[in-house]
Amino acid sequence: MTATPDSAQVPPSSASPTWVLWLLIMGLFSLVVALSAGLLESLAGGGPLEVVRSGGTGFITAAGLCLATVTAVQQLRKRG
Repeated sequence: MTATPDSAQVPPSSASPTWVLWLLIMGLFSLVVALSAGLLESLAGGGPLEVVRSGGTGFITAAGLCLATVTAVQQLRKRG
């Protein structure tokens, strides 16, 4: 007798279209944050290195927060 595995424990064979769309939205949101941070640094008189560093930090921070939010929502849905 073979038991069928839970759908929650089986990884998807390929990325679902919804997940791809969410990744695209998170990437675009992070890009907007990065451009805004770079623009603000540029208007504050920062040089090119500071502008790129500020934009990169903004992008990484926004992307990390978006991915952490998705993980937190998935965990909360499993509990509820």
